[in-house]
Amino acid sequence: MIQKQLARYRTALGILGIILLIASSFSYAMFQGGFVSWFLFYSVLPLVLYTVFVLLFPLTQITVEREINKSNFIAGETVEVTINIRSRYPIPLFYLVINDELPGLLVNHANEREYVYQTQSKALLFPLFKRKASYSYLIKPVPRGIHLFEAISLDTGDLFGFITKTVSIPQKKSIQVYPKTQPLAGWNIFETNPSGMKRTGKQAQQDFTSAVSIRDYTPGDKLSWLHWKATARSNKLVTKVFETQRNDDFVVFLDGSNPTYQRNGQHLFERAVSLAASVLKHAISSGTSVEFHTVSREHTQLSFQSGQNFESKWMGHLARIQPDTKSSLTGVLKHEAHEMSKGLSVMIISPDMSDGFIQMLERMSGNQVQTIFFYISKQKVISKEEQHVLTRLRARNIVVYTVNIDDFSEVVKAGVQNATS
Repeated sequence: MIQKQLARYRTALGILGIILLIASSFSYAMFQGGFVSWFLFYSVLPLVLYTVFVLLFPLTQITVEREINKSNFIAGETVEVTINIRSRYPIPLFYLVINDELPGLLVNHANEREYVYQTQSKALLFPLFKRKASYSYLIKPVPRGIHLFEAISLDTGDLFGFITKTVSIPQKKSIQVYPKTQPLAGWNIFETNPSGMKRTGKQAQQDFTSAVSIRDYTPGDKLSWLHWKATARSNKLVTKVFETQRNDDFVVFLDGSNPTYQRNGQHLFERAVSLAASVLKHAISSGTSVEFHTVSREHTQLSFQSGQNFESKWMGHLARIQPDTKSSLTGVLKHEAHEMSKGLSVMIISPDMSDGFIQMLERMSGNQVQTIFFYISKQKVISKEEQHVLTRLRARNIVVYTVNIDDFSEVVKAGVQNATS
């Protein structure tokens, strides 16, 4: 408590100490006289003047910039950050402590680089009338998420430690870290049914009530498709282009609400998110349209078709998602069950093994919904109770993949073997 009070009034106490120091040395020189006393006074005087100068020097005149090699990353990559300081005039300070105020998730991943007086994102520089200075540090491996850098702080002080000056300079910069994806080579779940039969794609349909653009007329176009106003303006036949609609072949659910994530650490949820990203990327590259649901703080639904830019849509969403506990996957599935038609394929990624959830999967399978369950295991070795439940699900024609490792290619390979054995 006393230390906090002293820190609060440190500058005021420092100024008082400086005044007492110069006053006592001057008084000693005046009353004592002689070479030694005046030498002592003139020796203290420059240090006192420097302290006063530091007290009056505006740190805000120093320009601070943060440079990051790029804005979008994949989880596990290395982020290189460079802090540059510049001043129009030489910086007349003996030392300067620069601290890049890191977002909470990045603190434990920061590493110092190439500077002897550096600790992670903080560095002690000695400007000594230089106009430029810089230092770099690394963040590796960078975790998934949207990370916002808020400000950079500057600290300096006098040589005695009587006073300190601190200023926080806003330098907002955000980086987006997408989940890491893995190729699922040889996994043909999007071309064949779980039973092994060839999947027949759903036919594309056109919405003739919604025109999205126009094009030149080509032989075979119906007269009702002509855009008469554009034809009159351009003095040539112009045809409407209608929106193409396609029913989703697959529905993917990512469970982000299960309390298991909090009890077993963030790595379990990161594995689930990475798996979801890998599955979606594999689906879109296979020419399959997907409806994607995330159950976290709120139930989010996104639809994607082959050829769309996945990175700016669902990868951006997966970069932001966190394991919240506001809703349950079982409740969402109950609400969505009435819209699940026969033959629809539903993929579920979850660590849930509760009775209600298992009964929901069995009910979906009983309604001829092709159910695929990615069980995010909390342990590398599956317990006998878990094996019993998973065997029970397979007996109900539910394809089960046990995700207890980070190599998803091995996960899907093992799941196919279990489904065909």
